[in-house]
Parts: sequence; structure tokens; C-alpha cells
Amino acid sequence: MMLRLLLLSISLLLLGCTTPQGGYQSTTSEVSIAYLKSLCSGSHYRITSDYVLTATVVANGWLGELHKSVVVEDKTAGIEIAIDIADTGGVLPVYARVEIVCNGLMLARVGGKVELGAPSTDLFPIDNISAERLGHHIRIVGDDDNYEPVTRSFEEISVADISRAVYIKDVVVSDEEQGLAWCDVVDDEVVTTERTLVDEQGDTFAVQTLSTCRYALEEMPTEKFSVVGIVDYADDRYFLRIINHMII
Repeated sequence: MMLRLLLLSISLLLLGCTTPQGGYQSTTSEVSIAYLKSLCSGSHYRITSDYVLTATVVANGWLGELHKSVVVEDKTAGIEIAIDIADTGGVLPVYARVEIVCNGLMLARVGGKVELGAPSTDLFPIDNISAERLGHHIRIVGDDDNYEPVTRSFEEISVADISRAVYIKDVVVSDEEQGLAWCDVVDDEVVTTERTLVDEQGDTFAVQTLSTCRYALEEMPTEKFSVVGIVDYADDRYFLRIINHMII
């Protein structure tokens, strides 16, 4: 009887020390975006732990709305990732589910928000993840067919919504800007421009459109509409960046 118990104990011990990967025991930890962003309590934070997060790509540069970056989101938060590729939509399409290996990357505060990228080699807070290293850190694992942005009013937007996609219903362009395009033209060049949206309660919110946006010269709606955009933060204020031309 004692011999049987001893053999059983040894078997259980050996079983606990093996894995399906031929003896390799993974040390990776699945984390949320909210947890990852919480690590950056100062100006920057270099990730040295084997953290992995799974998220959905909600915005990229396919329409020029973002420049060399994508925004990913999980149920807890969103974060912008700096990537050294102009056409980020060609490698990380919207609504792709991605797995992000964070070890070796850098978190940094850029314009009042936390972004993810490569460790800086210059004066910038972070560098873009190079095209050569992108596959090491980010891989597509599926599609998120059920993704929907959270619905917010201007009044409800808070710190927790920074870098998250939000759905804003029933807004109009301010009276002063009626009939204008999303971007101005200065000296024959399109320039990044801010406009003002007004909701039914009379609250206002800035919306910023990059000069690279493909619909930069499209006239803004003259009637009530809804919009989906990423909440951004800089100079102690929130503003919106429309994504995927979702002007409804």
C-alpha cells in the first residue's frame, strides 16, 4: 500500500513538471489594457515582464485618420500603438483580433495619454515599432465580428475613455462652421484642423481631422448626425478623432 502511494506521488510530481510543449513551461501572463496602462505612473515605463494582451483593432491608417499607428481595445480600455508603417491598415485591419507580446516594448505619456511603442532612441518618449519587429510583438489571431463601440454623451466622457472608440449620437456642427470642410486649406495645402460639435444639451466637443485624412476636404454635415471616434487628450482637454469615416 505504501509503495502504491509513493508511486502515485512521484507520478503526480512528474506530471506537474511537464507541459505539452516538450517540457517548456510558459511564464507569460495575460493582462488587460487597463492594467498595462496603469504601469505607466510616470513619463514612461519599459516592459520587462512577459505580459501578453489580446485586443481588437478598432482604428488604423487605412483612411489617413491616424498616422503610423493603430488603436486597439479590450473590454477594459483602449491604447494607441506607434508603428513604423504608413499603411497600418494593410497589416492590421480594422476588427482584427490581435495578440500583443509586450516584453521589450515601452509605455509613455504622449500629449497626456499613455501610448505603446518601442523604447526610445532619440528625444521622443517612444519610437515606432519597426516593420521588422512588428511580427515579433503583434500577430493576428482572428476577427471580432461582435465589436461595438461604447455609447457616450459629451458629458459622460472621462479619463477611462481616452484612446477608446465611442459612439456619439445626435450632434451638429457649430453654427460658425456650417458649410466648411473637415480640414482647412492654407497656402494651397490641407492642414490638420479642429472643428466643434454640439450635442442636444448644448455641450460642445472638439473634433480633430488630420491633413492626411482622405475625406479632409469633404463638407461636414449640415443636419444632425452621429459619429464614432477615438477619444484623445492633450493640453488638458479632450477631443475626438473620427475613425473609419463613421459619420452616420
